[in-house]
Amino acid sequence: MEIETTPATITNVHGFWAEKWSGFLGWHKPDVNPHLQKYGDILVADSESNRVFVPLCGKSVDMAYLASNERVSHVVGIDIIKQAAEEFAQDHPTLALTEFQLANNADSEQSCDAETTTGTSVFHGNGISIMVDDLFNVLHMPNEERAKYMTQGSTFSPDENDSIASYAFDSIYDRASMVAIDPSLRKEYSTQMGELLKPNGVMLLVTLDRGKVSNDTAKRDGPPFSISESEVRQLYESQEWVESVELLEEVNDLRTDEDKERWAKKGVLELFELVFVIRKKS
Repeated sequence: MEIETTPATITNVHGFWAEKWSGFLGWHKPDVNPHLQKYGDILVADSESNRVFVPLCGKSVDMAYLASNERVSHVVGIDIIKQAAEEFAQDHPTLALTEFQLANNADSEQSCDAETTTGTSVFHGNGISIMVDDLFNVLHMPNEERAKYMTQGSTFSPDENDSIASYAFDSIYDRASMVAIDPSLRKEYSTQMGELLKPNGVMLLVTLDRGKVSNDTAKRDGPPFSISESEVRQLYESQEWVESVELLEEVNDLRTDEDKERWAKKGVLELFELVFVIRKKS
């Protein structure tokens, strides 16, 4: 993953990421993430009709990979940049994604070609939806309002057996979200992920750990921000909703001389990808 350096506090989230999208997308990969290929069955282990949430999805091909799984009924991604959804729709025409403009009160919808930036549209296709909004705006919505937002204009609907008007998920796939948000928001983020998961739900989490650095700034810089195993455990094992946190794999992310040289210029001498499965209580 290419480093995108910024101060540790991001105040204008949309402006920050809009600027990144105007240049080289170092975080975007053309191939399905190998950790998802290796451990993806964890996300669909307990049901034949799984809903999967992908926070800060960008235009990741991982969403198309998940949507192609016969055991996945609905993939829901969210990104603050509309261009991400538009380019994903162009890259995957078989998913037939169509944009819908949402009213502020989420009570009406219509097919839309208008320019929007954030919080006004959602793209629906074959087994997949992408919301254009700030992640935390959606996380802070009441359950019923969020359910309408996620399904409005689509053929999907909350389960009739849900005890509340919600649209909860069987699993969450986080490859690029927790490493991208401001570190000050991590506790709130980990709490809200539990709100989105059904009982017995699972989360596949991939983080980056800058194991050895030449200076303190290199440790703090991001995104992607560094998150160690101990930090992940401290965040999630303290959550009431969490049953268990398991480290599945630790992989050296500096595998080539080019990688080592590029990150060394940023003061990073060791970089590891950590893969976790986090399980929710029943």
